[in-house]
Amino acid sequence: MQNNKVVIILFLLLISSGTAFSQATTNSPYSRYGIGILRPEAFTSSLGMGGVGFGLRSNRNINLLNPASYSAITVTTFDVGYTNTGLWLDDGTEKQYQNNPYINHVAFAFPMIRDKWGMSFGFLPYSNVGYKYDEVISDPIGGDVSFFSEGDGAINKAYLGNAIAVKIDSSSLISFGANTYFLFGSFNHDQKIIYGDLPSAFNIWTIEEVSVSDFGADFGLQYQKNFTNTKDDKYTLTVGATYGLASDLDAKRTELTRTFVGSVDFGTLKDTIEFIDAADDVIQLPSQLGFGVSFEKQGKWLMAIDYKTSNWGKIVSNNALYEYKSNYSLAAGIQFIPKMDGNNYLQRLAYRVGTRFSNSYIAIENIDWSEYGITFGIGLPVRKSESSYPRLNLGFEYGNRGTTDSGLIKETFFNFNIGITINAVWFRKRKYD
Repeated sequence: MQNNKVVIILFLLLISSGTAFSQATTNSPYSRYGIGILRPEAFTSSLGMGGVGFGLRSNRNINLLNPASYSAITVTTFDVGYTNTGLWLDDGTEKQYQNNPYINHVAFAFPMIRDKWGMSFGFLPYSNVGYKYDEVISDPIGGDVSFFSEGDGAINKAYLGNAIAVKIDSSSLISFGANTYFLFGSFNHDQKIIYGDLPSAFNIWTIEEVSVSDFGADFGLQYQKNFTNTKDDKYTLTVGATYGLASDLDAKRTELTRTFVGSVDFGTLKDTIEFIDAADDVIQLPSQLGFGVSFEKQGKWLMAIDYKTSNWGKIVSNNALYEYKSNYSLAAGIQFIPKMDGNNYLQRLAYRVGTRFSNSYIAIENIDWSEYGITFGIGLPVRKSESSYPRLNLGFEYGNRGTTDSGLIKETFFNFNIGITINAVWFRKRKYD
């Protein structure tokens, strides 16, 4: 009966998370371009190590970054994460602070056949749009022209993954995994153009809404080798690779352009210039290739490094303001546990540190920028019961995105991540009734 209650609670969390992920969770001007700010797919324990994951394989942690890792899951596992982002915007003359909390992920995994077949499913945000700013441009004919721009929305991701492991010998194995996912959601752009020096001119108001709903897939591979030295210390080497298919997502686009007279807040509508109602559209996503490796002394320390490249450069932008460009990312992290079975609670904690770097997938008026962060994390074991093993993971990240060149914005962010992982033994065969 207790397990049935847990199943119901987890199911309700998964359903309700779809609504929560649709909320605007950023105030970045860069989310105006492309499909918005791309969210990391790492879970909280990994975020404390720079977001590594291609070469990570754990029997009690869900690793969405490489679906081949699901076959390592040995107990039913539930993972939920929350992120709060503090964002400082700097245009070179003024600074502004914004704060945004959001649900990072809700995921579930369990072994279908222990040590051979694992499955996982869940929800998480894929990208977010959220901005509101204005700018003034001096035009030789129209004088000062003011642009008031704002937007919001999100694309969310629901996934279902499977992995199968095959033993090569007593100390090594290879695992194959795949995720099928469904991307859904919408984002809106609203812009008003005011001709301030021409009081008789008609101002322009454009509203655009794009909705997305389509499927995609990615694949993973992992090779793992165990070693034992003369002191009976156990070491594990894991090498992983992932590949994400390029996708043409089905989308609907509605666009309305009208003229008006008056101010940005109070005006009188005049004419409709253009109206496009739910026209068929396509949003292209690139193929992605990732590699990662980790080396671990079991129960003591772990080191990992990841590299990923995304082929955005093959996608043609239909907006003259920006173009897509192929990008890459690097991440590295370390985890250290002083003494896993120690009597001192602080010795049993998992201490994590990492760093990451990536360049942007879009260029605005031929200006590129990069993003980097340094991360810290800690894993807190919680008192376990007879059938469950809860853990609390905390993560912290400080980083920068963007540039103040050519009138762009430099962003400084601080992410606070908190996650709860629960490992539960649901199907235990009792020896005595």
